[in-house]
Amino acid sequence: MAEQIRFWLTPVPEAEADPFLGPQMAYDLAVLQPEATVGDYLTGLAEFQAATLADCKGCDGCCHERAPLTIADWQLSGHSGEPAGGLAEWLLDWAELSFCGPAVDLTLRRSENGSCQFLDEKQKCCTIHPWRSFTCRSHCCLPKTERAEALREVLINAGEDELVRQLLSLPQPPWADRLAECSLADYAPNAFSNLPAADWAQAKLQDLAGPELWAKIFQPA
Repeated sequence: MAEQIRFWLTPVPEAEADPFLGPQMAYDLAVLQPEATVGDYLTGLAEFQAATLADCKGCDGCCHERAPLTIADWQLSGHSGEPAGGLAEWLLDWAELSFCGPAVDLTLRRSENGSCQFLDEKQKCCTIHPWRSFTCRSHCCLPKTERAEALREVLINAGEDELVRQLLSLPQPPWADRLAECSLADYAPNAFSNLPAADWAQAKLQDLAGPELWAKIFQPA
């Protein structure tokens, strides 16, 4: 099978580098095939990290950052089938709801000290690592080029929007009183919406990226 997406290290431009850290490296990417999917993105990034980065066990720096939830996380957390079956209970276990202006924001629930609820603070490791969220899986402890960062943001935002769509579609959604003024019409379907929830990884990067970003990241093999 042809390689779908490639990741590599590239020097951070001197004007963008932290002067106190000296020369720095960022990761960059290129999509090589028009049919490349979100699943290909995660696989390629995981392989790149395994070959490039040291084991991060014992470092919990990213476990204190905001972590949006996406439609992928319903499946990644061990569920199967459509979100209508148990999504409400899962969200109440995993998610915090807030608002960014008028937009609904669903993020991983935090403990009282602000860390992810799934962090083992003594061991400094994730207690659900095999079932961790898309945001966690796509995090790379390196600077990113502009287009690499833009693609990750697009995938997370589209995945979160679809999760919100599924939440607002529930007949008895959690946080119903807080969501009373939210409208499903404000969340346009995207490439995740056109697939069964279990097939989220098959969403095409081209369909999610949009023409401008796609022109920056697509480099045919």
